[in-house]
This record gives sequence, C-alpha cells and structure tokens, in this order.
Amino acid sequence: MLCSYRRDRLAQRLKEIAPQLIEWRHQIHRNPELSFREVKTSALVEEQLRKMDMDSIRRVGRSQTGILAVLRGTGTGPDVCIAVRADMDALPIQEQSGVPFVSQNDGVFHGCGHDTHTAALLGTAWLLSEFRSYFAGTVKFFFQHAEEELGGAVEFIEAGVMEDPAVDAVLALHALPDIYVGEIGVRDDFMTAGVDILKITVEGKRAHGGYPHYGVDTILTASTIVTALMSLGSRELAPTDCALVTFGSIHGGISNSYIGAPVVLEGCIRYLRDETHDRFRRRVREIAESIGAGLRAKVTVEITPESIPSVVARSWVDRVRRACAQVKSVTNVVDLPSPAMGGEDFALFLKKAPGTLFRLGCRSPGGLHCPTHSVNFYADDRSIPIGTEVMTTTVLNALTGSE
Repeated sequence: MLCSYRRDRLAQRLKEIAPQLIEWRHQIHRNPELSFREVKTSALVEEQLRKMDMDSIRRVGRSQTGILAVLRGTGTGPDVCIAVRADMDALPIQEQSGVPFVSQNDGVFHGCGHDTHTAALLGTAWLLSEFRSYFAGTVKFFFQHAEEELGGAVEFIEAGVMEDPAVDAVLALHALPDIYVGEIGVRDDFMTAGVDILKITVEGKRAHGGYPHYGVDTILTASTIVTALMSLGSRELAPTDCALVTFGSIHGGISNSYIGAPVVLEGCIRYLRDETHDRFRRRVREIAESIGAGLRAKVTVEITPESIPSVVARSWVDRVRRACAQVKSVTNVVDLPSPAMGGEDFALFLKKAPGTLFRLGCRSPGGLHCPTHSVNFYADDRSIPIGTEVMTTTVLNALTGSE
C-alpha cells in the first residue's frame, strides 16, 4: 500500500482541488448533452486535460466527442498499463431534482450520475499527473461518449484504445443512490446484466368488434404473449438465477370498434449467465410463436443483442477494498446483495481486460432515495472527492506495486 506520507500528501492535495471538481460537475450538470452530442462536455474535459501535462490526447468516435488521454509515469515500479473510464452523456428526461445547478437544457438531464463520473475522473487524472513521479507505468483515461444509447464503448475499442500499450486492467465507478455518501459498493462476480432488445409483431385479420369470430384478434394475442413472457423467469429458472423479460411499449389497433390491426410489442431480455441467455432467447421465441399459432395470429420475433453482462475480476475488487481501507472518507464497504439488472457497455472493456466496476454511494445522509433514470435523481457533491480518492489510490497501489 502507499506509504503514510504519500497517502497524506494525496489526501491533502485532493482537499485543495475538491471545490474545482465540484464546480466542473455543476457546469456539466447545467449543460447536459445526449449520446453522440457531448460537444460542450468533451470540450471542457479536453481543456482541463491539456492543463495536466498528458502525454497525448485525442478524440474518439464518429461524433468525435469521446476523449482518450494517456499519462506515462516518470518514476519506478511495474511497467503496467491501467485504463480508467467515465461516461459523459445524459438522458432525455426532464429534471425535477430541485438542485440549484439544475439542467438548462429542456428535456435533457444527468439522471444517471455521468456528470459525477466525469468530474471524478478529471480529479483522478489531475492527481495522477501531479504524482507521476511515483510510478513507471501508463494510465489511460477513457472519457467515453454514448453510454446511454450505447455505441461509445464499441467505438473506443475499435479506435484501438486497449492497445499500444496493451491495457492490463480497466476500472470504472458508477454512482449508486441505494447507498450513502462515504459508502463504496462492490461485488465479486456480476455487476450489471446483459441486455437484448426484443420486438414482437403480431398480425391478424381485421373484423368488426361485434363479430370477432370473423377476425383474428391481435390485441388478445399480444396481451397473452405479454403475460406469458413476463412470468417466464419465475417458472423456468431456479430462484438463485436471474433473468427477466420486460415490455415498455405496446402500439397497435384501429379504434374501439375494430380488431385485428397489427400490434407491436417492444421490450428487452435481461440476463446474467450465458446458459440462461441461450435458454431465454429460445423460449421467448417458442412461447410467442406458439401463442400466435394457437390464436391464429402471425407472430414475428426479433431479438437484437445490445450489451453483455459486466463480469468483474475478484482480484481487482479486492484491490478496491484495500484502497478503501486507506481512504479516511470511506465509511463503509458494502457487499451489494445482487447485481444491477440494467445494462452497461463498460462490460465490453471488461471483456478485453480484467478489472472492476465499483459503486459510489451518492445518497445524502437522511436524504430521499431517488433511483437513477428517475426525474428526481440526485448525487451528493461530497461523493465526488471520495470517488476520486478511491480510484486514484487503487491505480497508484497497482502502478507502484505497493500492495
């Protein structure tokens, strides 16, 4: 672990720069931008990185709103390369959080904490650039665009960010309003779920509602499919496994007096294990098509992979635990009881190199629980320096071989 002198120096420097990190967070929060449109956010990030004496900085992606920065140490220690990632995009949600630095972009909101992630990674880059004489290895900073719509991680990987030098480990944090400021959440296996996009089209035969026997009722068929598939996990999986089908959109019909017009169901399949994934894909298709056949409707099932599960490396989870023991502002390390069933394209980086995604407690003590992607989500500013210090300490421990 870092010696006490270096720990104290790091903590003192973080205390000095914390107000600036929080101000950056407020600036990003007031000016949220959707996936592939992170123009102002990436400009702020690049401007600050250029003040930190990075060895190289370049834009990534077709929108050129992702940023890769590379920092090489000037000291001694293992010749390893560690990548640290933050996502920068916002959500198409109207903010109702009530914070004084509320979004100025109507209908766009940092409702998932990406402003906090970006500020924390800027802080990590700042500190590591000042302490580069402590290590000899390389740190890559991925300021990733387009996580919410997905595509950003793919574009980073296609741009070769995991090579030259090859990344030995990759790390990220994510705000979690289920736990409080000062708490860090970890898991030893799955952190987030894999997601498939599901679209089911039901076609029938039109008829007057007073004479349904002349037609094929698509709404009846669609509703039967919804009921059957949303109970699939509870009856075909062991209680210790986890997968689910969720529908978020139903469109179809003509009027209150006619049946048989096409109905389109849109939803997703969420899973953790590959074997469960294979089974769900097969059973969703079998059940939907068999219901259609039984009710004389034509059913078309389209399943499109969107993201894979985030599988963390226990060795890197343990490194985060040890780093937390060195950070005085961390009050508790929480063993999260279950993975999040949301998708996260950081999983693609974890597929290329071992590492971990840990959770940053962002709920104010005594404050309301406001989940991510809700209109009133908030992240307490005090979580930012904590996330910065945990991430910086984890990276420095690995780069200095001091664990």
